[in-house]
Amino acid sequence: MKSLRYIAIAAALCAAACTDLSPEVYTDVQKDAYFKTTQQFSTLIANAYSQLAGESGYVYREGYWSLQEYTTDEVVIPTRGTDWYDNGVPIAMHTHTWESDTRDINNGWSFAYGGVTKCNTVIDNIHSIMGEDESTYTAAAKAGIAEARVLRAFYHLLAMDVYGNVHIDDGSGAPVTQMSRKEVFDWIENQILTEIPNIEDGVTYGNFTRPVAYMVLAKMYLNAEVYTGTPRWADAENYCNLIIEGEYYDLNEDYFTTFKKDNTGNKEIIFPIVFDAVYAKGNMFHLITSHYVMQQAYGYLTQTWNGPCTTESFYNSYSDDDKRKKQWFVGPIQKDGQTLMYQHSSWDAPKEAIIVPQVTTLQDPTANNTFEGARFQKFEIEPGIEYHANSDFPVYRYADVLLMAAEAYMRQHDGALDETHLEYINKVHRRAGLKDYTAAEVTYDELLAERGRELAWEGHRRDDLIRFGKFGNAWDLKPASDKNHELFPIPNWVRDGAPGVYEQNPGY
Repeated sequence: MKSLRYIAIAAALCAAACTDLSPEVYTDVQKDAYFKTTQQFSTLIANAYSQLAGESGYVYREGYWSLQEYTTDEVVIPTRGTDWYDNGVPIAMHTHTWESDTRDINNGWSFAYGGVTKCNTVIDNIHSIMGEDESTYTAAAKAGIAEARVLRAFYHLLAMDVYGNVHIDDGSGAPVTQMSRKEVFDWIENQILTEIPNIEDGVTYGNFTRPVAYMVLAKMYLNAEVYTGTPRWADAENYCNLIIEGEYYDLNEDYFTTFKKDNTGNKEIIFPIVFDAVYAKGNMFHLITSHYVMQQAYGYLTQTWNGPCTTESFYNSYSDDDKRKKQWFVGPIQKDGQTLMYQHSSWDAPKEAIIVPQVTTLQDPTANNTFEGARFQKFEIEPGIEYHANSDFPVYRYADVLLMAAEAYMRQHDGALDETHLEYINKVHRRAGLKDYTAAEVTYDELLAERGRELAWEGHRRDDLIRFGKFGNAWDLKPASDKNHELFPIPNWVRDGAPGVYEQNPGY
């Protein structure tokens, strides 16, 4: 499926760019002969998935991923000299002092609704090929259009999650109308529930199949009280159970197997963003987080950027026995057993390159903070790569399902756990090399901490902190913030482009 997607994307790009108006025709393929299988429809849908990858996709450092991670205790981006100041955006995201024209907030909106538009185009194309009467469609055609609609619902969920009261674009061309968060939630829920009987069951890596739809619903229901004011814990648990009992996925024995450079088809990944260093670019974590001399240490072909790292308190939330602590680099940067040296400028003396977990300031014009902050190394290091890595990014994975199911159970039972749900947590905890929890040890605070340690930098932390009532807390180099910051403002350019349509979120 990864190869098919690359072929489909390349074909779409060629269709847009090629100018030869009289190509030699070797054969004609009629729609009745081609669009017969789910796999064939997947090539048509590939363009809607392409929004997730690319340099401005889901994990774009200046877009949606920034909203979910830069705003939390998992990420801090100190300005080191003049590097990474970026007109103050990283500092604003960390300290919750953003505005309605802040770059990353603008980009997050463009990303989510760009994906919606691509899904609507796919749906229009299927109607054009197969006709408007969907009751006449083959099972493969019904599965194809169902997949596009569930993916479209997912993009709406991303917009609703971060901006709240947004509009629904169902491709009908109706005038743009701002809907309440609950109305958008209900529409997304209805779209997915309607299409679940039609969507392909089983696992097709990189595509929205039935268990992926279950996961989207489980995530929605887990956060339903935040979104609508009404908790849906039992529904969250139910859809987690459908995934667990369906035996679609499983935990890897080794935590880092999930993040290998060749992790395509990994049994723990429920839904990935499919990346490739050449054909599906966008995984740039090795560049953005690594210190400059790490290029030499790891043999990267491109200069590393010395940017995002984690806060000291988050790094210290891992015990030394926790195998997952190795996703953070602290210590001397070495090559061939020798610690490398770094000289910031010609008037500075060379220093040993030693990364420390402490982050003492958000802005240091002297760049004396060049080595501060543990660096993210969850994905396998690939010597010889240039800008982009090959590892697929797991948007959803099975470990999260186990932790979600346990949390949903706890919420319904005054924080208590039965043996089954305690074991779900302990499967994840035990894999990290740690002794089992007792039921009494799993408080809400401990569960939040465990989710952080397991899912760091995977795009879940903001939602988790909000759901656990911690997003406004003070943490490293961040003062306490107001509750209104649990939502981002509607970007100025969106409101200006549709006068009188969007009411701004409170506090902006």
